[in-house]
Amino acid sequence: MNKIFSLILLVGLIGCSQNQLVEDVNVAHSSCYSYSYGENGFEQDFDKAFEWCSIAAGKNEPSSLTLLAELYLAGNGTEKSALKARELYLKAAKQGHVHAQLMVFIVTSSYLYETSSDEDKVESLMYLKAASNSGYQKAIEVHNQFFGQKI
Repeated sequence: MNKIFSLILLVGLIGCSQNQLVEDVNVAHSSCYSYSYGENGFEQDFDKAFEWCSIAAGKNEPSSLTLLAELYLAGNGTEKSALKARELYLKAAKQGHVHAQLMVFIVTSSYLYETSSDEDKVESLMYLKAASNSGYQKAIEVHNQFFGQKI
């Protein structure tokens, strides 16, 4: 995205009510991303990121579910909750989002290991394997590190 897109988005925000804009999941997701990372002419603002990510995630958009999960995991713009993060990553992972698949494994095997059921741990391994098999390099690296073998 570029500065022209940011300007168009800002003009739209000024001229339209938020309720009109939320119908467009792409606008909500773009705002979610831009506020989360302080990119595309936006200042980083975790409260606004949380608001926009919640809107886009409410439409079950996998990348927005993943960004919202990251906010919960770090406690940015909301109360920190690894459990809520896992829930959101899992929704995105079920839609094939490879980074979310990796994060289901990471959250389950580190943040929630003591409280995760054996079923959750097996499920998280399944998602790590799926992300690795898709060629997602970060997942391959985690898989190789965890299992001590190359895929």
